[in-house]
Amino acid sequence: MEIESASTFLANLLRLENRQIKIARVDMFRRTLEELLKHHYQHHWFPEKPCKGSGYRCLRINHKMDPLIAKAGDVCGFNETDLRKLLPNELTMWIDPLEVSYRIGENGSICVLYDGTKNQFSHDVARYTYQHPSPTHASYSPARYQGCKESARSNLSWDSFVSDSRNRGMEQFATYVSS
Repeated sequence: MEIESASTFLANLLRLENRQIKIARVDMFRRTLEELLKHHYQHHWFPEKPCKGSGYRCLRINHKMDPLIAKAGDVCGFNETDLRKLLPNELTMWIDPLEVSYRIGENGSICVLYDGTKNQFSHDVARYTYQHPSPTHASYSPARYQGCKESARSNLSWDSFVSDSRNRGMEQFATYVSS
């Protein structure tokens, strides 16, 4: 479920920026990415210690395109330039046992896509709920977020990310996700 959640979310991001892309091509990207992630995580999945190997399972787009995303794109005819136009400039996604979360921008809020403890998952980007990780938010649990995600959570500023003109199209994305 975790890998399916992550690959579906990234595939939906491709369609969000360009509705002209054929659904079959996006679905091929999703399926290819799922297979690549399953193979890549084969010996790096520890349900009894979900944080173990979290860095290995982290997908990252910044000044470099994540190699797994690039490979899935290449199989489906998306070159790196295409992917850079269709995906956020800065994206970090953690795919861990029982949780998939992502952050857009270096200072963006961390949003949970899949929560295995509550079995929450949706194939539709519009139904993913923006969750600001504050101590007053019901889904926030300080003990649950240790390591790299906790350090990222300490410097949150969704507003600064959305207002940054370099993040083209992200205002639309933020509105879409939080609706």
